[in-house]
Amino acid sequence: MYLTIDAGNTRTKAVVYDTAGLALDSITAEGNELAPIKELVRGNRIEHVIVSTTGIREWKLSDLGIKGKNIELNHEVPLPIRIVYSTPETLGQDRIAAACGAQANYPGKNCLVISAGTCMTMDMLLGSGVYLGGNIAPGLRMRLQAMHEYTAKLPLVEPGHPDLAFGDSTVHAMQNGAGLGMVMEIEGIFQRAKNAFGEVLIVMTGGDAVFLADRIESQIFVAPELVTQGLFQIVAFNVKTTY
Repeated sequence: MYLTIDAGNTRTKAVVYDTAGLALDSITAEGNELAPIKELVRGNRIEHVIVSTTGIREWKLSDLGIKGKNIELNHEVPLPIRIVYSTPETLGQDRIAAACGAQANYPGKNCLVISAGTCMTMDMLLGSGVYLGGNIAPGLRMRLQAMHEYTAKLPLVEPGHPDLAFGDSTVHAMQNGAGLGMVMEIEGIFQRAKNAFGEVLIVMTGGDAVFLADRIESQIFVAPELVTQGLFQIVAFNVKTTY
């Protein structure tokens, strides 16, 4: 079995996959706690492990005591896709993993891979398995928080669905500016992708994926486990080429 660990900015998700890519067990831990992951290892016969780190992680993979492949995802790890990016060493590990997950789930399809979390990333993966790169923008809550912190009078508000073209209150105006603004960003980038590459699928993951997908008119494939699915593809690819 394979253990995939997505260590993000606010929480860590660990998923156990069998050799066919079927998820068998999982945990979500706040911050970068190691104890819940160790408990997951004790409850499963883990042979290989991979971790993607976008937040702060204070523990080492060796702390888990897994004897097989221990992969710290970075730009030097062999991948099942080809990266075309001028600074691969700065490319977010979660973006790499999400692209690998999209390739596995939608083989041969051009995909606009969107991760809606602390930041929103929009990356272009060609059906040929070539990752071109993409865009990074503030996420939903970051936008709302920035409006509050960098102005004197705007309140801190929660994301919402005013369902208005123009906000009729300050709260609704801020919710629209953040949420509807992101929707229009996605639709604009999607149109550019279609103009350049023809048929393109939108594949979305992250904590705000459902919130945004509900407001986008185009068909959206929401894949909550896209990053860990991609991590499975990467570790399985490396195991296959080693053993």
